[in-house]
Amino acid sequence: MSEDKEKKHFGIKDIARLANVSIATVDRVLNNRKDVSDATRQKIKDIIKEYNYQPNLHARSLSVKNNINFAVLIPKTSLETGYWELCLEGINKGIKELKPFGIQTTVFLYDQEDACTFVEKSEKILKENFNAVVIAPIFITETEKFVRKCHERRLQTIYINSDISCKSTLGYIGPDLHSTGRLAGNLTSYLMPRDARVLVLNIAKGLENYSYLNTKIAGYREYLSNLEKNFDIYTVDIPFNAYPEIERELLQAVNKYKPHVVFVTNSRVSIVGRFFEEQAQLKKPYLIGFDFLTSNVDYLSRGMVDFLICQRPDKQGYLALNYLYRFFLLKESGASFKPMPIDIITIENYIFYES
Repeated sequence: MSEDKEKKHFGIKDIARLANVSIATVDRVLNNRKDVSDATRQKIKDIIKEYNYQPNLHARSLSVKNNINFAVLIPKTSLETGYWELCLEGINKGIKELKPFGIQTTVFLYDQEDACTFVEKSEKILKENFNAVVIAPIFITETEKFVRKCHERRLQTIYINSDISCKSTLGYIGPDLHSTGRLAGNLTSYLMPRDARVLVLNIAKGLENYSYLNTKIAGYREYLSNLEKNFDIYTVDIPFNAYPEIERELLQAVNKYKPHVVFVTNSRVSIVGRFFEEQAQLKKPYLIGFDFLTSNVDYLSRGMVDFLICQRPDKQGYLALNYLYRFFLLKESGASFKPMPIDIITIENYIFYES
């Protein structure tokens, strides 16, 4: 029998024979259970790696069919930004891939401007028989209460998009927010040599719920302050969604600070691009913002936005479900934080970028 054919039919019995242990011991290692010595566990893992053993996922999925249920709790897509639409695309891709393994996933969408909708959806989740929930924590206080109830019920939790102090059981998958701020600071340092005026913009209704933006700003300020280039950095909150209100606040801020660089801390950078396109009498500063959204790319392609820092919301949603799959079905446990790659998109390379 060839080596390839031997490995193809390699199973749990073969692992037990080579390790000189019982099948039950191999099963405990495969399912990450206790009561196995470190030496024996490592010996079994070495054999698994050497023979490239792959578990029979179809048989395993049949044994747990209809017993693994995931919930996803994220904001619904708003008229102002398609950020959460991208996240949902990644989640739906994950749902489709997990379905053949008997894993059912239910998506609950809440209004990111209304904490009551978050509470309503979270209470529905607690009434059902879920094994884990993926959470985008916009409303911090409400999320903390919900997560504590989840943990009381032994319901596993995992965060995407932003992390909060009330830790989930399975950690966080998303961008390192402090690093994204530092990256924006790095770009700014290349754009301006010294004595630049920098305007940091937070644009969204209900900004009190977006405390994670402060982490980005802290990273941004930290990077620039260490350069000793004497930048003047001003932060302005614009707590509106409607363009006429945003336009009024932008005009006031730009006339007051006359920035050389504008850093938009979220995905609303296209609004600022529109503002400078329409206000042709104003000298356009360099403009840095976030996310590969259609509206943002449109203004990037027209030269109104200079840099987009992409955090891959689609991949965050997909990887969160994939992590749960590996945790529950494959019995794997990994790092509690999965940082996303941070991509820089410009007018020169946006056409080649795959969102």
